[in-house]
Amino acid sequence: MNSFTLNLPDPLGSANKETASVIAAYNTTDNTHTDPWFESLLFDYSRYLFVSSSRENSLPPNLQGKWAYGLYNAWGADYHANINIQMNQWGAVQTGLGDLQSALWTYMSETWAPRGAETAKLLYNAPGWVVHDEINIFGHTGMKTGDEYWADYPAAASWLMQHVADYYDYSRDKNWLKETGYPLLKAVSEFWLSQLQKDEYFNDGKLVVNPCSSPEHGPTTFGCTHYQQLIYSLFTTTLQAARTLSLDSTLQQSLTTSLSSLDKGLHISPTTQIQEWKIYFPTYENTTHRHLSNLIGWFPSSSLSSYLSGYTNSTISTAVRNTLISRGPEIIDSNAGWEKVWRSACWARLNDTETAYAELRLTIQENIAANALSMYSGKKEPFQIDANFGYGGAVLSMLVVDLPVGVEGVEGVRTVVLGPAIPGVWGKGSMKGLRIRGGGVLDFEWDGEGIVTSATWKTKGVDSVRILNIEGKVLG
Repeated sequence: MNSFTLNLPDPLGSANKETASVIAAYNTTDNTHTDPWFESLLFDYSRYLFVSSSRENSLPPNLQGKWAYGLYNAWGADYHANINIQMNQWGAVQTGLGDLQSALWTYMSETWAPRGAETAKLLYNAPGWVVHDEINIFGHTGMKTGDEYWADYPAAASWLMQHVADYYDYSRDKNWLKETGYPLLKAVSEFWLSQLQKDEYFNDGKLVVNPCSSPEHGPTTFGCTHYQQLIYSLFTTTLQAARTLSLDSTLQQSLTTSLSSLDKGLHISPTTQIQEWKIYFPTYENTTHRHLSNLIGWFPSSSLSSYLSGYTNSTISTAVRNTLISRGPEIIDSNAGWEKVWRSACWARLNDTETAYAELRLTIQENIAANALSMYSGKKEPFQIDANFGYGGAVLSMLVVDLPVGVEGVEGVRTVVLGPAIPGVWGKGSMKGLRIRGGGVLDFEWDGEGIVTSATWKTKGVDSVRILNIEGKVLG
């Protein structure tokens, strides 16, 4: 825990107040209440909960972390894999808790991969392995009985491979990559290499997933944006890993060939939004749906924001912004906390401090109970831990933009932006022990306006990195 610290001011003297009363102060109707000290405490709580629920030789945290109430819990206290188990990992590796992710690696390697290989063969006649949306500790990896738009979700493992790739990118532990990470990446990539089909509807020569459903939303069709963006990231990181380890030249060629013709999941609609499906379905476009499935490549993945240069491309960033505006702040659909922190992180990657911070505070106001645990629908039961973990990821998104480089990326110096969305009320704060891709560790601090003024390397990583603040000033 002590290898990383976030220091924010305490203008209200909240450190000397009961936590429940501090939280209650957010329950106002004007939506203007701020408390930087508590907001940093909730960030620390996110890390504390992860330390307490993810250890070597244990199961990874589930929908309730590990704090299930009694014998019967919402959704069986299982692993939902179309946002929830992934969000549980958001704040770990950047804050020095990456080693505690071993619970997830073991679970995937020893349970999901072997049972998922059976499911891949049985349901898809495919190599590799696959899991779907609702998974349990006993190795259930197939579809559950239910509507196809949530039950038929074979993209779960592709999303989870982002965390495998990120762990290596931050740690640069080649032994771990060879023994643990790469076998997972390789097998999931082999599954999807066998499943892609040429698009015969648009007849554009692109490879697409067919059929697919965007998580919990809309029709069953082909070329779902969510799938295409995830597979783009999966193939990219698997190819990078194979090159790093000098393994599987035939697989490298297959991935390279598929990437050249893969539909990357970037189609901008007539209303200048990121389309959720390759076919334009205007009926579903302007809905306040809880999932941001068509923005998976913006955050938490990077196919839009990095591989397609979206962070510096105004056409893409404008379409992302319009999509977020259309989806709304998320109190209309299910009013869950995880929806709001995801939106906060996306707005932060747009360098939109005001909206990112508003979503963060809205999460506290609407979903954080008196004991600081997140509730699913407003303040109502059940308790669901993902927003606690996702809160940490959203705060990190406000503090740093540290994007990976794709296989098509230019060799040389990589840029990291510090303080893309630090609100002024967090002024004169600091962060110590931030992990940077390439194995580096940074300390930095910012002024009263939220502009980072200095940064110091505690550990210099293996990458050549240029450190900038949001105004473009070179800090290191």
